[in-house]
Amino acid sequence: MLYLSIFDAKENVSMEDINRERERWYKSGRDKTFQKMCQRIDRFEVVGKSPLRIVFVIETDNPRALNVLTRHFGEGWTSVSYPALQREMYEALEEDKSIIGG
Repeated sequence: MLYLSIFDAKENVSMEDINRERERWYKSGRDKTFQKMCQRIDRFEVVGKSPLRIVFVIETDNPRALNVLTRHFGEGWTSVSYPALQREMYEALEEDKSIIGG
């Protein structure tokens, strides 16, 4: 299943806090554990957004993967994840035509 996960740092979280948590994540090997749970992980940062916003595209058959990621980000972040489908533009247009008509 494909998921879109959006994480927004809360106003009171500093970049130092974020970097400290990243370092703990890597030192503990959680990045490797998370990668093993997923077939695909794409990470994006929204440029110019303050506080920090991170968007992940995750493909996994293991629903625990989202839990692992959310726990890592913890209380300093607001997060939401959505199941998603990847479709080409023409597929979406064709579906819209069949629903709306024309």
